[in-house]
Amino acid sequence: MSFTTERKFEPPGPGSWLLDYVHWTRPATRFLAEIFPEQFVRGFRESLRRYGLLLDYIDFQFVNGFPYACPRPVGAPKDAVGHPPKHVWDELMNNDPEISERLETSARALERKLWREDLRTWDQETKPAAIRSHLELQAVDPSTLSTEALLVHLDRCRENLKHQFYVHYLYNVPAFVPVGDFLVHAQEWTGRPASEFQGLLQGATPVSRGSADELERLAQAIRDDSRARVLIASSDAPGEVINSLRKLSGEVTAALSAYLKFVGYRIVNGDDVGEPYALEMPEILLNAIRSAVEGAGVGATDGALAQHTAEVRAAVPEPHRNTFDELLAEARAMYRLRDERALFCNQWAEGITRHALLAAAEPLAENGRIEQPTHLVEAGYDEVRSLIWHGDGPSADELAQRASYRTEASFADAPPVLGAEPGSPLPAEWLPPAAARMERAVGEYLGAVFVAPEVRSEAEKVRGLGVSPGVYEGSARIIRGAQDFARLEKGDILVTRATSPAFNMVLPLLGAIVTDRGGLLSHAAIVSREYGIPAIVGCIEATARIPDDARVRVDGDAGEAVVVG
Repeated sequence: MSFTTERKFEPPGPGSWLLDYVHWTRPATRFLAEIFPEQFVRGFRESLRRYGLLLDYIDFQFVNGFPYACPRPVGAPKDAVGHPPKHVWDELMNNDPEISERLETSARALERKLWREDLRTWDQETKPAAIRSHLELQAVDPSTLSTEALLVHLDRCRENLKHQFYVHYLYNVPAFVPVGDFLVHAQEWTGRPASEFQGLLQGATPVSRGSADELERLAQAIRDDSRARVLIASSDAPGEVINSLRKLSGEVTAALSAYLKFVGYRIVNGDDVGEPYALEMPEILLNAIRSAVEGAGVGATDGALAQHTAEVRAAVPEPHRNTFDELLAEARAMYRLRDERALFCNQWAEGITRHALLAAAEPLAENGRIEQPTHLVEAGYDEVRSLIWHGDGPSADELAQRASYRTEASFADAPPVLGAEPGSPLPAEWLPPAAARMERAVGEYLGAVFVAPEVRSEAEKVRGLGVSPGVYEGSARIIRGAQDFARLEKGDILVTRATSPAFNMVLPLLGAIVTDRGGLLSHAAIVSREYGIPAIVGCIEATARIPDDARVRVDGDAGEAVVVG
């Protein structure tokens, strides 16, 4: 019997609960599970209302640490599955005041291009405020605090994390609508699949390439300093190399300090305080720096992108080409918001919170109250406070068992659906034109992120969605967690369950990407196109079928990876 099938999986409420395969690679910690659902629901709900969507909110709960989501349409009872009959819907559309308000709101949002206003707010207010909050908390050294002061600091870190989750999902719909709207129309006009239009967005999200002014400044400083060039080329332990770089006088030291200030406490895998931040993994930092110095990861040239855009545009009927240009411009303008929300909000806040937790855990581990410092992240927040203040709470063995469960549990053992089978969404053609357009756009985007294809693999061949073209042959590196990142070498093929923006620091090393989960707008799909490397997503069984260190040929055009040696 597998590790997870020993536990019962019961639906956490009425309705159809779908397993989220994309955003986590293993079960969540209790610390995260206590705070995430409320902030997800609150932020996403406000975003849906602001744009007039007919989805009221998406309910969210962790079951045995696994994430499950349940859509809740406006006005529908919680046990409803699928849409009502058309005559019932027509009556609701004409008589229900909330539904009428949503329909009017969606028309205004499209006319105003509301997402443009939200992007300005993000750039001018929200993102700067998030950075200020992070830097203020990051400036505190939790290891120097008294017990009482440490608990106050932990409270502040936790509240900041809650707020950053809320902000992330508050910006969901403006990130979704322009991209989804472009894909819907491009497919209708040309009859071509959405996969043919993904490349037109390349270069629109530099943060997805790990691009940062601080990293570019550091790379240039190292190129200009012979001492630094010798250091990063050395075979010394990565932590020693970074410490040696810190000790250099002049621009290298200043640039390194500025770079680490912005990336050092971002987690490098997943979306949880249970995952390490960059400073815990100096080999990842050093690889990112080396790649920047070498100028790796530039993707397609502007000329190639312009040529590809012209070819696709030529397939659009003449009367629609100006609209095609407008929709593509909107999609490109908003594309970066997808990854920026994670990198500047919750993933930075998670690392800062983890830093405080590990500092609090050190004395507990030293006196034997817990087996190792990282086990404190397995405790719920009341348990954390009790352990720090009184030494009371779950035993060392209990926390160790929780850590072991999260390491060994597999998404393959979690049921894909809990409760009723999902029903069909409301047909868009039942809606007024503006509302129909909005619903199609969001539906297209979500489908391109979460699509889960059927298993079509063979013994030494896996198939999925080809999301970035090209053919590459190299060594496969199976990455099941952050503990495996140190094994990545330049030119390796990353084979993993799914990627998130937290992976950005390792991307310059890669020759190709193969994932178990994800769709055309999954993180792995976006970044592979930014780097111009072959990629296949949604293979379901890649991490199970491809042996670690095997010689593999990845064909991003055919959507398959073959073990060749």
